Amino acid sequence: MKIILRKLLLFAFILSMAPSALAQEQKNPSSVAEAEKIMKKKNKKQAKDAEKAAKERKKQFASMQTKEYRKSLKRNEKRHRKENRRKKRSRR
Repeated sequence: MKIILRKLLLFAFILSMAPSALAQEQKNPSSVAEAEKIMKKKNKKQAKDAEKAAKERKKQFASMQTKEYRKSLKRNEKRHRKENRRKKRSRR
């Protein structure tokens, strides 16, 4: 009984390791183009996470301020967005 149980556990362990080994093979790119694509995707995700964290920090900071100051922050943010749009249009 113990032998059968051990073999069964060993077999289950081997099966559980097989998908992770296949996944690691897929992660290693075979060409430079694939590697660049993976790096772009990784960088994009990191940038998105950083933006999300910055937005959360801004929100946290604003929540600790007075109502009047929050309104001021909102107006300034709106003004900066408009300025950035104008700069982008003038570059074209």
